Amino acid sequence: MVTAPSTESDADTGSRASASPWLAPIARAIPALIVGLVITFTPDHSASMGLVSLGIFGAVSAVVLVLTTLRLGAGEPLRSLHRGLSVIAAVAAAAAFALVAGLEGNLLPFLLLTLGAYGVFAGAYEVVWGLRHRGISPLARDGITVGAGTVILALILVAVGDSVSAVGFFGAYAVIVGVYLVIAGFSAKWADTPKEHPAS
Repeated sequence: MVTAPSTESDADTGSRASASPWLAPIARAIPALIVGLVITFTPDHSASMGLVSLGIFGAVSAVVLVLTTLRLGAGEPLRSLHRGLSVIAAVAAAAAFALVAGLEGNLLPFLLLTLGAYGVFAGAYEVVWGLRHRGISPLARDGITVGAGTVILALILVAVGDSVSAVGFFGAYAVIVGVYLVIAGFSAKWADTPKEHPAS
């Protein structure tokens, strides 16, 4: 009679720990911040460097997205977002690494094409997810913002004619998105924290 409530409480605690949606955007921010900072402090802004950076960003992001999906609760809306983004990131990473390994010469058109395609597909997917989950997930608005920023990256690349600008914009995008995701994660955590009201 005494141990049953404790077991149920432990199960509830474990369930809450496994379903921590506020941690998901923070984990997702890590590869973005790392790649963005590396690009910022690296003088090499060649097209091959951009493709390698995109490949690392996509591969690590895909792993992080899959791991966070497994940690989220079954009914958490972020699961569908992270599943979709993990596939897009993995495809972008595979394409970037394949282009660097298999091609020589001017890689700028391939960098713009691969990075632009990632921006369009990942950005549009996240915007649609955010619009569909308004009022359902506290992170829906952040999804719309990040998705719109990713699409804007793709649009900027249309007007870019050199690798220095392309890689620089990608690095700036990664840093901005990384910082925004960290803020979004902690904002969601603080919003979920019950406020204690003093006894009157």
